[in-house]
Amino acid sequence: MNKTLAERQRESRRLLILELLLQLENRHIDERTLAAALRDMDWETARDVLRSELQWMERQGLVTLKNTEASTWSIWLTERGDLCARGETTEPGVARPALA
Repeated sequence: MNKTLAERQRESRRLLILELLLQLENRHIDERTLAAALRDMDWETARDVLRSELQWMERQGLVTLKNTEASTWSIWLTERGDLCARGETTEPGVARPALA
């Protein structure tokens, strides 16, 4: 089945989020910092779209989400998300890393 451009972009954005988390020593980032990092990489994403992606990723077991007192989310990379970001496992709906 051929994927649409929108599907490919969604899969790439999900992988990019996992890769950003993988770069962090504690595998954790807050929602605002993640949005800024995506924007800096020319992947500006509306807050509702980003939250929808993060919720999808949580349902797949790739990240864990926690609400903070400031009404933002804290995002934690799971072991499955780590493996997916490294290309050691695949997840339908997430692009594969280039070197995997």
